Amino acid sequence: MAKTSRYQWIALISGALYGSVYLYAIGDLNVIGPVVWDAYIAELSVERMFSSRSTLMFEAVAVIEAGYLIWLVSPLNMLIAALLSGLLAANIHGALFLRFQAQSCASGRGGLFAGFLPALFAGGACCAPSLILLLGIPALGALSAFFGWLVPLSLVILGLNRIRQHLQGAPRIGNLFLSNRVAL
Repeated sequence: MAKTSRYQWIALISGALYGSVYLYAIGDLNVIGPVVWDAYIAELSVERMFSSRSTLMFEAVAVIEAGYLIWLVSPLNMLIAALLSGLLAANIHGALFLRFQAQSCASGRGGLFAGFLPALFAGGACCAPSLILLLGIPALGALSAFFGWLVPLSLVILGLNRIRQHLQGAPRIGNLFLSNRVAL
């Protein structure tokens, strides 16, 4: 029988929720419209798949309507969402593991938990343009040139932070997705 730690579940659920929120924020996942059960392919071609709507946002090749849920299937957007949510889940798992394993760090229990917060907030790159709107049009114009760098920067920061966590004693990323086998 498999035994899965609490932090694995917390990390996996957080990663799945983040992936869903990311797809919702970029418009690939929506919860509107009448109740319809349908699926169709828009245009299944490589040109369509790599056609860009915006920086690091790609066109959908299919649509799935399941009740109130409308999902625009874009393989590259799903890949980016999977990378971001997987790295976020790995960072949360590593941070929680190190947080509750005080012997693995010299700086105390609170330092490691606070150390992953910059990478966690960097993972919210898809929502930053919406937050800038609250600051007003002048701030939006001044910062709009940097929006294309937010997702790649998030991937780099989350990846580097996970490497740092591993060097401090956090388990491998594979341990997040594979549960430990315990004989009862």
